[in-house]
Amino acid sequence: MLNTKTVCSFLLLIFLFLTSCSENQDSNKVADESKLEVKAIIADRNDMVADRINLVFVGQGYLSIDEFLATVKRDISIDGKEVLNPQQSIDKLLFGLFSIEPFKSNLSKFNLWYFPTQLAANETTQDFINQQRDSKSQSSRDFGLPFVSYIFFVNPLSTAPQSFAYPSNLAPGATIKKEGLVFGTAVVTRYPNLGEGISVLAHELGHSLFNLRDEYTRSGLGVVDKYGFNIARNQTEAQNLWGSTIGEIDPFYYTWKEKMIAYGLWIDKSDPLFRGHDPKKNIDIYAWHPSEDEIKVGFIEGGGITSSGISRRPTVTSLMNNEDVMDKSWPMFPPVFGSANRKVMEVTLNLFSGSR
Repeated sequence: MLNTKTVCSFLLLIFLFLTSCSENQDSNKVADESKLEVKAIIADRNDMVADRINLVFVGQGYLSIDEFLATVKRDISIDGKEVLNPQQSIDKLLFGLFSIEPFKSNLSKFNLWYFPTQLAANETTQDFINQQRDSKSQSSRDFGLPFVSYIFFVNPLSTAPQSFAYPSNLAPGATIKKEGLVFGTAVVTRYPNLGEGISVLAHELGHSLFNLRDEYTRSGLGVVDKYGFNIARNQTEAQNLWGSTIGEIDPFYYTWKEKMIAYGLWIDKSDPLFRGHDPKKNIDIYAWHPSEDEIKVGFIEGGGITSSGISRRPTVTSLMNNEDVMDKSWPMFPPVFGSANRKVMEVTLNLFSGSR
């Protein structure tokens, strides 16, 4: 029979062994991260072992890596705060990626990396992706990181401005699950010295992470149909896709509105901003920030990229409807996804714990 002293000694040995394993695990994590080709945007917050989405930022056309990184840090708003931009005529209060819901409340589910070498002027974003994914073993693909989405920041001063995204493989009507999930790629053109349009990053990630579709209208012969979670072919399909959120208003709408009012920047529909006069139509054109009804989920006719122009979308406007309409009176697009889009986003984000 073991005496008390022997038992205590044995338990102490187990404790020391477990402590040593924990320390070795942490040191191995640091060592592994130090060997990565990509680097942390913010020191000491990434965790390679944690159950997270890995965003990898790649620059092109900036004067230096430091300028590229400064632009990325400005646009991701990792502190969750909006940025006052009084120099702009309209877009005076800017909302970066992690100041917008549901990104803000899910920050812990993301690792943020950057590639320390910019793309050459003659190198395309697809060239870079092919290098990371083609002819590589599973362990070395995407720098050895799981659930990677690439985000290319391109300086418009060095190339023709165009932001776009390749969507993830999430499919409407199918169960959203981790198995087989592949995130897409976003390309955003961002000036290093101009913050206006900062929410375009969140818009493009709506495509590349969640396969949300554009809600602005593009239709006609030769247009490739892009129906999806938020663009339906008909009323029945719309009911199946977002019927459970009918009548809902994204809570972040109120957060955004309160901040705009606090800064004295809110333009109410009852007192809209005069933008000009259209002599051909002989009409005055006005703009305003969307009312509750214009961000409330319903079955709105039209919208999206479709050959027929026949479709339904969830809200009059949203962050996925980021077209500044100039030929008619229309609400200015908000940094608000809307409840139907948020449902898809939150179901996907809830697949990740953010922890080990």
